[in-house]
Amino acid sequence: MRLLMITQDFPPDVGGIQSYAFELAGRLVHRCDDFAVLAPKISGSETVDATLPFEVIRVQATYDTLAFKAFPVLLKTAQRRFDTAFHVQWTTAIATLAARPFGGPNRIYVAAHAREILLEPLSNYLNRFYNACRRGVLARADGFLAMSHFTASLLEQAGVNPTNISVTFSGVDPDRFRPQDITAFRKEMGLEKRRIIFSVCRLVPRKGLDTVIRALPRVAEVVPDVLYLIGGNGPDRNRLEALVRQCNVETHVRFVEMIPDEALPLYYNVADVFTMPARATGADVEGFGLVFLEANACETPVIGARTGGIPDAVSDTETGLLVDPDNHEALADSLIRLLNDPEYAQRLGRQGRARILRELTWDHIADRTYAVLAGGS
Repeated sequence: MRLLMITQDFPPDVGGIQSYAFELAGRLVHRCDDFAVLAPKISGSETVDATLPFEVIRVQATYDTLAFKAFPVLLKTAQRRFDTAFHVQWTTAIATLAARPFGGPNRIYVAAHAREILLEPLSNYLNRFYNACRRGVLARADGFLAMSHFTASLLEQAGVNPTNISVTFSGVDPDRFRPQDITAFRKEMGLEKRRIIFSVCRLVPRKGLDTVIRALPRVAEVVPDVLYLIGGNGPDRNRLEALVRQCNVETHVRFVEMIPDEALPLYYNVADVFTMPARATGADVEGFGLVFLEANACETPVIGARTGGIPDAVSDTETGLLVDPDNHEALADSLIRLLNDPEYAQRLGRQGRARILRELTWDHIADRTYAVLAGGS
């Protein structure tokens, strides 16, 4: 197979989809006769690309314009005879569909995350055109790789034949995210005598951190030494800080701003439980929940919400617990249970890592992805 991956999201930009594209690219290159990535040119991209074992074709384009800027590049690469295009977002498939009659890749596969299948970014009238365009592109693709069963259901609702959808999930690196001795880190952070709840995400209302804060007064009554570490930043920061004061839990919450990428495994390890009870708000929904796998890979139990694709990332009562995203009483019960029953919590954490090693490493995801892409060969 001669494969071209086309993605709007790629390092040095950071995020869940960026990690997905990067990790798969590093594994698919070894399975293909020819392989390259087509991505936007951004600050720092030359430094990143110089370290990679595959070619990255950079285009002077934004997230929104890559679908159009990719077309002439596809025509120029026709002599390389890429037979398959793997689009990390559906919008860029427009370019390959247009280039296909002129020697562009003949087979077109699309990854589906969730938000981009639901998004209606324009006015009411223009959204009709946008939806028609999306349905037209989805109808002409050869296959889809859905991040979760929830995302697969969205594709079906958009008119995709279920036989063209494969649920491949996202993955995690168990060598990077693994159990570690955090004695020194705990001392450095002043956490020796605290039991830790941890969240890390962009601070927006959808992530449900307000539900965690509302649960804290009751948790603190039962677990007086509890401390909630909130990693990340975003527009919801001021509202969350005000809610902390309103709930009188200032001594039980610490905002740690942006966590360096290399330090993230330490935070997962120092946590007694990781939680992110994300809610679904229109198109803004958690398509899977990579953070739950990262925490589980460190043998940390997790608590998620019964929304979007999170139930695929969190196996309820096996690797963690699931609650309704706005039920702070139920969340308090689950937090108290894990904090006060370390044996049960540790069992969930161990089972979480075992599940990852069994089926959710990036090598597993790459194997499933390649099998789908090669299936049309």
